[in-house]
Amino acid sequence: MNLTTLDDILTARAALPDYIRLTPVLPIARDSSEVGRERLWVKCENLQVTGAYKIRAAFNMLHTLTPEQRRKGVVMTSSGNFAQGFAYAGAQMGVPIVVVMLDRTSPYKVDATRGYGAEVYFSGTDAAERQPTVERVAAERGMTAIDTWEEAPIPPGHGTIGLEILEQCPDVERVLVPVSSGGMAAGIAAAIKLSRPDVEVIGVQPEKANAAYVSRRAGRPTTIDYWDSIADGLSAVRPGERPFAHLQRFLDDIVLITEKDIARAFRTLLLRGKLLAEPAGAVASAAFLSGVVDASKRTVAILSGGNVTEKMVRQMLDMAGD
Repeated sequence: MNLTTLDDILTARAALPDYIRLTPVLPIARDSSEVGRERLWVKCENLQVTGAYKIRAAFNMLHTLTPEQRRKGVVMTSSGNFAQGFAYAGAQMGVPIVVVMLDRTSPYKVDATRGYGAEVYFSGTDAAERQPTVERVAAERGMTAIDTWEEAPIPPGHGTIGLEILEQCPDVERVLVPVSSGGMAAGIAAAIKLSRPDVEVIGVQPEKANAAYVSRRAGRPTTIDYWDSIADGLSAVRPGERPFAHLQRFLDDIVLITEKDIARAFRTLLLRGKLLAEPAGAVASAAFLSGVVDASKRTVAILSGGNVTEKMVRQMLDMAGD
């Protein structure tokens, strides 16, 4: 398997259209005494178009297709942010998009995906059937099937975030990135390590959504038989083969945080940073704010998305407690 190169990421960065935003890197103080001397900064992909980072990789994937493939359209599966990213990018590029979703997918996410212009195709209740459904629908309609875990253009799209961090925060010492199937962490870690190998890159996972953590220690992609986290955006029970190869090559470590850590980080981002994060978007910051990693290094955490309902906001604040 060929790993992502710096040229791949630079090429993806050069092709990004104007509608994909250069998101800010902003300081987060844990309390008022830290204001002006913060050690934690966040890369605000919650302010990205569609409210999450995935539009970058969605565009890069569609951009690398042939004109004929773009004309016929693509089929992919996602229950949230990738669905919205592909829907929006497809609408902008004139590429028909079909998103395969489980019957139980949140109506909020279904409506958002449709609102950006994609067709939603429901596949039942078995998550394992989503990608086979993608392949079947694509074959029936003459469209291109996309596996967002394994396609080569996906990590370079995510890697554009890493390049921006190095430009916006040139004295960064550590980058924290949430990990699920591993695509974002793979791209960001590759971008940073191939540009600045002295910068530490650490993945972060919830304790009960830790497939990449388990896989790293096993030395191979491993499926966990449990999953229980408020961070529903980190739903993978096994990392992808391509992302895992990148994580093994470029990531310094993976650390674990608790559900309480996530909720408290959410509250800090909201009340001190004035930034709305979805639970998965607060995971990287939680590693710093909870003390799982030391606070002495100048750290940038990826705030990966902000697509959250009012009900979830109340739940997170209740979980954070006193």
